[in-house]
Amino acid sequence: MDEYGRLLDSGIIEKELTIFIHKRRRAPLLLEGLEAAMRRLPIHHEAFPTLRSKHAAVKAGFGGEQELDKVFESYSFSMKHGIFHDLSLSSSTFFQVDTLFITPWYAVLFEVKNISGELTVTENPPQLIRTLESGQVNGFKSPIVQLQSNCELFRDWLYSRELSLPVYGAVVMAYASQRIEVFDTKIPVLFPSSVPSYIRKLPTTSPLLDDATFNSLLSLLVNGHRQFIPYPICDTYSIRRSDVRTGVMCPECGVIGMEKYKAGWRCLSCRRTSRDAHKQALRDWFLLFGDEMRNKDCREFLQVDRQQTAHRLLASMPLKSKGTYRDRTYTMELLLESEKRT
Repeated sequence: MDEYGRLLDSGIIEKELTIFIHKRRRAPLLLEGLEAAMRRLPIHHEAFPTLRSKHAAVKAGFGGEQELDKVFESYSFSMKHGIFHDLSLSSSTFFQVDTLFITPWYAVLFEVKNISGELTVTENPPQLIRTLESGQVNGFKSPIVQLQSNCELFRDWLYSRELSLPVYGAVVMAYASQRIEVFDTKIPVLFPSSVPSYIRKLPTTSPLLDDATFNSLLSLLVNGHRQFIPYPICDTYSIRRSDVRTGVMCPECGVIGMEKYKAGWRCLSCRRTSRDAHKQALRDWFLLFGDEMRNKDCREFLQVDRQQTAHRLLASMPLKSKGTYRDRTYTMELLLESEKRT
């Protein structure tokens, strides 16, 4: 039995395959981090407009990628294939593929865009120019250049593993209502509904990889993925720690400042209680600051007085710890915790 089959039968890669094949992608950690910052900063904070703008862009991008995911989830392809969403690999540098469709005959990389306004992709200089109804003009990276770079990097990734496949690429505009003008290029620009037709027209005369090699390639892709962990939000946007509102947020009414009592947390606003509302608060801390948490940090952020209380709360969560009792620090594996929440 080949390595891929062994791993699949043993259940070792079943979880990874669930994540990256035939499944909608998870929301980016960056989106979650931006939301944590927006709920813990006053709306008049100097960084708030930038956070709100970035949040809208990331959310729109994620929503656009989900439109393509829906097509792959509802369409059955007759040939042997694998579908990988949000795949991050390393060649000469790290690169991220919105969606990879791979077969024993070829590979296709899809670059998804969901940008409002009148769009124009220029060749020289390579750029995507967006014009809004208000007349505002913005420039973005060219999706054509971005896709070509990813295709080259993926060819290099295959070559370094002594594999060779034709690598195609297509830009996908998330919604048919988007209007885009593109210079004369061989890179196709598609809407999600036309992706299956595009794939069916690609040549499948004789497979370049036998079953064992293709299955091995699928396991290499699974094991080669490295999830992107964004930099802490406060570092990225130069937000002072003292500006961040501390306290436990009520999961019912959203007010920050729940009171600790023996059985859990009590909201002073709506009087609702929760046993584990502190878990989201601690996750917010790691998304915002990304540092090693000390008992003192926990007390200050959750607004609890007793060292023993903070110790119990930290010990009750699946955090990594190091050091002795007095100088013990804690870290959170954000990705693993995110998987548990979906």
